[in-house]
Amino acid sequence: MVGPEPARPWWHRFDWALFATILSVLVAAGGLIFTGVSTYYATQVAIDQLEQSREDAGAQERRQAAMVSAWSERQKNGGISGVLANRSLDPVTAVYVKGTATSPGDNTDGRSFLVLIETLPPCSKISLPPNVVGRTADEFAADARIRVETVWFRDAQSLKWRRQSDAPLAPSAGPQELPELSGNTSNSNNFSKRLAEAVAAAKPMIKCGE
Repeated sequence: MVGPEPARPWWHRFDWALFATILSVLVAAGGLIFTGVSTYYATQVAIDQLEQSREDAGAQERRQAAMVSAWSERQKNGGISGVLANRSLDPVTAVYVKGTATSPGDNTDGRSFLVLIETLPPCSKISLPPNVVGRTADEFAADARIRVETVWFRDAQSLKWRRQSDAPLAPSAGPQELPELSGNTSNSNNFSKRLAEAVAAAKPMIKCGE
């Protein structure tokens, strides 16, 4: 009589081929997951770097334009003159300045003016009193209040910009924006002696290029 077959050790009964197959599948799946995660993070890093590059390029593009500004200063006679400044180390050109002149006792928003300055020198500021911005020297009262509302200009890279007193610096389509905003004839320093003298009398600024 033949006795029962002795039990084989578990490692003899284990299906090692199946185990190897499952292990291979798990390793492959793990590799795919790792590759997917790595690819995702690499893509995110690339996107972040691209966005940063765009921001840096935009900041560099706006660097000179951001240094062009305008404000108002009180005069000795009680009036207020406009001031146009370029703190950059390069000139800006085709500078259109639109604003209003309000005489003492005038309760309206004032009368509009538009002047064209062919070149605003680097690191300098120009004073724009009432007798300079008017089409004639006496168009506005000597003690009128000048308020610069909008400045259009072209930077050293030939990019066109618009700076408004109540809005951030923005790219501009150029002079074609002017008619709908002003409607009056420009007073250019090409033929205005008063404006040409004001440009020639531009004063240097203390800090530039910053």
